[in-house]
Amino acid sequence: MRRPSRPRLSPAAVAMARRPEPGRLAQEAAALAGAVRGALGPRGGRALLVRPTGQALLTRDGRCLLEALSLEPPTARMMAACACSHRAATGDGAKTFVLLLAGLLHGLRAAAGGGLRRALRAFEARVLERAVARGLRGHLLSVLAGRRAEAGGLEALLEAYLGGRLGPGERRRLARLCCEYCRRCDPGAAAVPRPRVLRLLGRRFAELHAAVAGLPVESSRVLPGLVLRRDFAAYCPAGGELRAVLVTEPLRPPLSAPGGEFAVGSEGQYGASRRWVERRTEDVMKRLRSGNVKLLLSSVKQEEVVIYYAKLHGVSVVECLSSEEVALVREITGVAPYAPFGDNARGEIADAAAATFCRPLLLGSKRCAHIGFTGLRAFRPHCLLLCGPVDSVNEQHAAALQGAFTMLQQLFKTVDRREECKGEGESQNEASEVCSWHPSAARQQLVIENISCNGDHVSERQLKAHRDETETQIVDPGLQGSENPARVQTDSQIPSNPVSHAKEFSVATEGIGSSGGVQKPHAKGEQPSGVHESCKSDSLVDSQKNYSTAVRAARNANAVTACECLDVGKDLEETSCNIVPCKCEKSCVSIAQNYSSSLIEAGSVLPVGGYFEILLHYYIRYYAKQFQQSEVTFVSNVVADALLSIPKSLYRTTEQNSFTKFYLKAVDALRKNQPLPMNEKGLESVYCKYQLVISVLHCATELLSIDLIIGIKRPLKKIEDYDSEDDF
Repeated sequence: MRRPSRPRLSPAAVAMARRPEPGRLAQEAAALAGAVRGALGPRGGRALLVRPTGQALLTRDGRCLLEALSLEPPTARMMAACACSHRAATGDGAKTFVLLLAGLLHGLRAAAGGGLRRALRAFEARVLERAVARGLRGHLLSVLAGRRAEAGGLEALLEAYLGGRLGPGERRRLARLCCEYCRRCDPGAAAVPRPRVLRLLGRRFAELHAAVAGLPVESSRVLPGLVLRRDFAAYCPAGGELRAVLVTEPLRPPLSAPGGEFAVGSEGQYGASRRWVERRTEDVMKRLRSGNVKLLLSSVKQEEVVIYYAKLHGVSVVECLSSEEVALVREITGVAPYAPFGDNARGEIADAAAATFCRPLLLGSKRCAHIGFTGLRAFRPHCLLLCGPVDSVNEQHAAALQGAFTMLQQLFKTVDRREECKGEGESQNEASEVCSWHPSAARQQLVIENISCNGDHVSERQLKAHRDETETQIVDPGLQGSENPARVQTDSQIPSNPVSHAKEFSVATEGIGSSGGVQKPHAKGEQPSGVHESCKSDSLVDSQKNYSTAVRAARNANAVTACECLDVGKDLEETSCNIVPCKCEKSCVSIAQNYSSSLIEAGSVLPVGGYFEILLHYYIRYYAKQFQQSEVTFVSNVVADALLSIPKSLYRTTEQNSFTKFYLKAVDALRKNQPLPMNEKGLESVYCKYQLVISVLHCATELLSIDLIIGIKRPLKKIEDYDSEDDF
């Protein structure tokens, strides 16, 4: 009996087997980061790519840059694949993924082992969630807070998103064009289109847009209805309302049943059969005309006799539609293909779509069919007409806008809190038992590059001294019991009016400002500070009541607004992270924060320009102090420092707003409970940024989990084994 074949490794292949070293992984990630760093941010440059066809392409898209690289090491290909997968899932973050991964692996290059992998998972579960829930969450803004956010918040999101992919002269025009397109496709939406509309736009964007080369970008516009990339096989002008049917089979009746034969005995019999076919075809067209059907959409090519009788009875015909176009028509109209020779062929035509117009459209040198479908439910079909000097520019614009629709879908997703509050008597031994490895003090030091600011050099020693001073103040021994660095006051230190001390961002972006484009989700407590305010003990109870009442009122108001205007309750998608329970203390702060079970709520945004990374870096370093001299502390500091690599790259080309000045001002504002300085316009989704950190952590864990890489220079040979079962 022959056994199944199995591949066998040659001795040469076994000799090439090796274990990936963290230092090697860091070098590969640094090389990938160097390839995309120059195109990061709104001030980034473009890369010239030459396709195998010889066509040149100028692009800033991170996925295009990574896919164009010829990578030999399998781990480098794995890094690029992880970045591209994250980009496909969230619509954003390919370049920042590589930069953050490079910074993380650079910090972990001196350590290895299974304990480090466990520490990465423990950091995600025990430190990262606390940093987001008790620190970052207090700074989040909401873009799903009402209809007034439509003109400002959506445009700020799109302009910031397109700023990392398109040039400065293109992003603002396309951002406004995309806002107009969203409003027309979903006129009943409040801040942004509803999730089901965004899913349709992202999934069918290839059919919902048309590109015209040879025209300036300013000629781009939004057209009502659909533009089908087919010319009319028969066009009969029709005014007013009309009906359209979709067919997927020839309308000329067959002379024989499928699989059968048609035997012709004489020329007269053949002529009679042809006349019978023509009469049946004419009957079909008469039936369509009597049902006010003036447009026939066909996925197959129709016979000449069908086109003849269609013109005779005033029915326009568009044939040879692609399967994607047929699926789109069915999805937006809800009609099924019409069966002219079915059991109900003589009955009323029920599966017909309503249309307001049907006319030819000339796009450049190509004739198309422009049909004004009324749509189904909330969606109003419109076509986005993209104009550009060459086809490659239109392709970049289309890819960027399709990614923007994917990014906007993430606004409706939430991250649930898996944290369970436990009693104060529980010790921190559980966290300390996760790992017992102690990194050296040298590895825990923060490494900051020297960056000049307008000729004024801020030395690395000054920056490190400033950070050490900050850590000393926020990790005061008398405050170690506090669970939240943003609220490190005891009962006797709570301000008489905590709500008045809540600090929020003042986002300076066009179209927002007084228009309320981005609204504060709820009142928040103080941010991390070494400043302690005292108040009278008799006002403590009133302060707690006022604080909790204000928080609940703001939360309930925003929840009602979002659900009523956007149907969030029906379409909201939730995403959960694998987070293990950890403890928290009971205080006036926890009372105010426990009003929501979401770690990141739908619609959460932050200003662009590195604010997410600075805030998360700040809070991670604080909560890492709860794991004194442990591997989790080391990993936390490495992740916190790696986060700074993103704003470093963003500010590396600036002169007035260098990273060092930006970092010092931001940390100083956090210490003093002041609004963070706003240097950039635009917003970004916090859900996308959080998922970026999670994806990078998972990718690093997978890379560090590789035990062996076996080099195979040729396909494995299948060796047939003829041993029988009797031999065993």
